[in-house]
Amino acid sequence: MLREAYRFTEAWRAESPGSRPYVRVNFLARRPKVFIDDFHFHIDAKPLADAVGRYRLIPCVRELLRKTTEPPKATADGNLMLDGITPDGTRFRVIIRPEKDGGVLQSFYPL
Repeated sequence: MLREAYRFTEAWRAESPGSRPYVRVNFLARRPKVFIDDFHFHIDAKPLADAVGRYRLIPCVRELLRKTTEPPKATADGNLMLDGITPDGTRFRVIIRPEKDGGVLQSFYPL
């Protein structure tokens, strides 16, 4: 599972021009990019079972970021939060840290 997730992530990064990989989103007005360069450091620090559960969500996270037009909710610490549902009914949450150039994919996890 982890190898497949890494392959998917690398293909996702290869689609982005420039040195910093990103995905274009519809919910950020001025800077419609969410950079995807450092979320894996957070997930790799988790126990293996938790990391595998999170990496299974990567295709759904990508689709949520690309296709949602709903504005994200703000968290208490200033991050942005989006909720989604996988095709099999699993609910998940995506956390985005705002930056001057758009946002950074901080984390994602099943609810």
